[in-house]
Amino acid sequence: MFLKKVVTSTVALGLLTVSVFNNTGLVKADAVEDTQKEIANNKSETDKLLKDIAAANADNIKLQQQISDNTTKIDNLKTDIDNSNKKIKELNGQIESAKVEVNDRTDALKSQLVALQKQAGNTVSGNVYLDFVINSKDFSDLVTRTFTVGKLNQANKEALAAVKEAKDQYASLLDQQEQTKANLQADKTELETKQDDLKEMKAKSDQQQADLNKKIEDNRATLVALQTQYEEAANAVKLAQEKVNVTTTNAESKSENKTSEKASEKANTGSNNNENSIAKQESVTTDTAISQGDGGSHPVVAGNTYPWGQCTWYVKQVAPWAGNNWGNGGQWGSSAAAAGFRVDHTPAAGAIVVFVPGQSVGGQWTADGAYGHVAYVESVNGSSITISQGGMGFSNPAGPNTQTVSNAGSYIYIHR
Repeated sequence: MFLKKVVTSTVALGLLTVSVFNNTGLVKADAVEDTQKEIANNKSETDKLLKDIAAANADNIKLQQQISDNTTKIDNLKTDIDNSNKKIKELNGQIESAKVEVNDRTDALKSQLVALQKQAGNTVSGNVYLDFVINSKDFSDLVTRTFTVGKLNQANKEALAAVKEAKDQYASLLDQQEQTKANLQADKTELETKQDDLKEMKAKSDQQQADLNKKIEDNRATLVALQTQYEEAANAVKLAQEKVNVTTTNAESKSENKTSEKASEKANTGSNNNENSIAKQESVTTDTAISQGDGGSHPVVAGNTYPWGQCTWYVKQVAPWAGNNWGNGGQWGSSAAAAGFRVDHTPAAGAIVVFVPGQSVGGQWTADGAYGHVAYVESVNGSSITISQGGMGFSNPAGPNTQTVSNAGSYIYIHR
């Protein structure tokens, strides 16, 4: 009979415990789980937004470089057009000078023709140059005088021809220069049209980045609200569990009192055995060590809630300013951004470097495809960084494990 009552009391106690927890804790526990899922979704979306921002930023930088290059080309074309205008002005001046010289030499030839035809009162033929030849003293003098007259006429003709040729050359050069100027002007117009298109694309890229940053800010506000909601729900679950514990303790106490009354008739040895059994049931461990990371028992570190032996645990140890609820390594970028930290692709000593899931770590190994990886930046040297890290894949899970990786600009950095 005594055994039956003990069993009955124990069953009643269990049912009471379940009933209390069901009534006070299950709904709130569901709320905690739902909130955790929403937080995880928020961080996942923020991760995607950060990647989109990085891609948009790369496109924006390319557009800005194209605009800069285009501006340089336009400025160079303006200089070439100015030089072409100067050359055209110079050639126009040379053509005008050649025209004047042609006119002058033409007038000179006309004057010489008039002089040749000029009559003199004591001439034989009425032409000075002809009389100059006729009045030769002898044959030798005749030849000399004839040659002289011929040379004079030939020299005038050649000079006139040279001037006309120079004029024609200047005119040809002027045509070429005018064509060059027209080509330069056409190139300049084309570049200016392209420049307008590039500026329009740049404006759209700027707006895209602004929209993405706005989404990041909205996600951050949502995450803060979710974290507050999570803490409230978790505290409610904790209070509900404490009530269950108090109810359970009171029920156990009543059951023990009844059992003690019924067992008072038994022998002292039986009573002692029962008391020893109860004492064993009530004993609790006070050991502060918990099983973490590698499945072994490690002391709890104040302020660090990450599993011992994980990369997140190590980074939290060396960078205590990092958050405790930032998730897996690959999620730290979005979590940090949501918490208000500066997150970018600029390496710096003292920053936290994030390797997204599946990302190559300096070409030496690959971050876990599901969880990613985080490490602490010890120093920066050009495009390389030296990092310290922890993790179960290293000989020293608790760290530090030092490594130098290249291509530093391709990783995400969290700055304090």
